[in-house]
Amino acid sequence: MSERAGLLVRAGGELGFVPATTARAIVRLPPISPVASTPLGMALVNGRVVPVVALGSPTNVLVLCELDDEPVGFSGLDVSEVGVFAASERGVVVGEHTVPELDLLGAWRSLEPVLEPQWGDPA
Repeated sequence: MSERAGLLVRAGGELGFVPATTARAIVRLPPISPVASTPLGMALVNGRVVPVVALGSPTNVLVLCELDDEPVGFSGLDVSEVGVFAASERGVVVGEHTVPELDLLGAWRSLEPVLEPQWGDPA
């Protein structure tokens, strides 16, 4: 059976999997500044300003991921475990349960229409 390394996280009570190929760091939740007229926040992480997507109520950590070759932070995730797990088609198997992989890239890309400048908006 193949294995996958990564994080088990809780978001809104649901358990999900973040692969190690996506996750870059788990850091203490820094101050997050809102970005006007968007659902994003911004935070300074290791000397770099990164966009932050809230996936639930704030926890004490920020999961820093790399999506489309850019760093993106995800708040609202409570890290339960870090390790190597039995792989499944949809994620990983923990005990007798399949834990689905979180679609963080999909969540990030779903924000693109909101972030694109609209006609008539100052550039």
